[in-house]
Amino acid sequence: MAKKIRKKKNLHLRFFLVLLAFLIETCLFIFLLFAFINYESYRFYYLIPLIVIIVLNFILGIFVFNTKVNVDYKLSWLVTILIFPFFGAILYLLFAHKITTKRRKKLMNNNIKKYLKKYKYNDNEFLNSLKEDNPEAYMIAKYIDYCGYTLYKNSEFKYFESGEKGFPIILEELKKAKRFIFMEYFIIEEGEMYNSIYEILKQKVKEGVKVIFLYDDFGTSTKIPTFYYKKVRKDGIICYPFNRISPTMNIRQNSRDHKKIIVIDGIIGFTGGSNLADEYINKINRFGYWKDNFLMIKGNAVDGFTLPFIASFYFASRKELNFEEFSFEKNKDLLKEEIKPNAYIQAYSDVPYDDEEISKNVYLRMINSAKKYIYLSTPYLVPDTELINALNNAAKSGVEVIIVTPGIPDKKLVFQITRSYYSEFLVKGIKIYEFTPGFNHEKIMIVDDKMALSGTCNFEYRSLFLHFEDCIFVSNSSEIIEMRNSFLNMVSKSTLQDINKYVNSSIFKRWILSLLRIFAPLI
Repeated sequence: MAKKIRKKKNLHLRFFLVLLAFLIETCLFIFLLFAFINYESYRFYYLIPLIVIIVLNFILGIFVFNTKVNVDYKLSWLVTILIFPFFGAILYLLFAHKITTKRRKKLMNNNIKKYLKKYKYNDNEFLNSLKEDNPEAYMIAKYIDYCGYTLYKNSEFKYFESGEKGFPIILEELKKAKRFIFMEYFIIEEGEMYNSIYEILKQKVKEGVKVIFLYDDFGTSTKIPTFYYKKVRKDGIICYPFNRISPTMNIRQNSRDHKKIIVIDGIIGFTGGSNLADEYINKINRFGYWKDNFLMIKGNAVDGFTLPFIASFYFASRKELNFEEFSFEKNKDLLKEEIKPNAYIQAYSDVPYDDEEISKNVYLRMINSAKKYIYLSTPYLVPDTELINALNNAAKSGVEVIIVTPGIPDKKLVFQITRSYYSEFLVKGIKIYEFTPGFNHEKIMIVDDKMALSGTCNFEYRSLFLHFEDCIFVSNSSEIIEMRNSFLNMVSKSTLQDINKYVNSSIFKRWILSLLRIFAPLI
């Protein structure tokens, strides 16, 4: 049985430094403004900072209006800047991650495109085959292919419906590694899950296996020491934090690597919603039962993980890796078992700097292609207007739409924002369930038994527009039926939401939820 525990967040020095810098700036401004207002001899001069703020906010407002970002996201920032002239501007510069330097875009976006273009397989044969087998899935696969990610037919796909079911398989495959292991994660935290993996990694280094580990510096900021990568390097593991948190005020604090990737010898790959911490395999109990998944690929579709990982490694380390050395073609001699192709597979990464909203567009196309049903599981339900309209139109057209969200939240504010969208969906006939046993962290969409999308991308603004994500689009696979059955089993343990609870709630509560909706894209 999982151990019941409530963890205390251990904030580290870097987090306090960022907070301190913000507080110092804010206090300094308030002090100066107070002095100008309250001292008669300086009363006239208080207009100067106010005029400066108004002018700067006007310029910033024009800049925000003309940025190439989602309209809802843009409007939320404009309202924030309008209501909070000074604080809104600071928050925008700190967290509106869509603005960044050309050098930064080049480091990540150009590097990914370079590898994708240079090493992309000719998948026309597979695309044409899918076009005959599943025209709706073909349209989506063709779009993902346009973005640079290859469609594969000769690889094997496996779905694990919980972290505890997939974890033993990961350990088993890691122990088999002969040449290299790549790992890239948003959250790592010492415990049974992470420590078990780490011991294997150390042993593999002793055996001559090349091990590279990337972790997101923000995601792990309350979980591990500030300079944790130095400890890992002492054990022979090549380790880099992704986008290190800086104590200075800058515009990159919100850039997060939300990916969860394992590549073993270029022949086996894993992703899914699970990070490397004990709650993901239910060894501890933070928010009831933690519902999550792992996805496994065997075969040359693993290259769809390897290429983005190499780009991330370059972004974090400024060091290049030769993809050919780590490709499936180079290492396929290590396969001990025959691959059993069972799906059309496309692994892809979503990069916020490339102005291509892959995950959102794939979601939209899947929704619009549905004929019978759309099953969506997400921990956070904060969609933009296009996604809302697409789901509602599907339901109005007779498509069964079911959404499962958490019953026990990990973040209470985000949970209330998620609930603020319920009435808009419920009145259109969409069924929303809250997972009664605990926290539903699984990100998955299944359509008509014909196609499925799963990985790290939540159905909310941060994942769709701001984060680095990775997903797998799968079609024509028996594993989709397993995914559907797991989803329906989750529904059977969940509570159907009553429309009257939200439509007939008090005016005050509806007003608060409406206010939260305005700022939803920013949270």
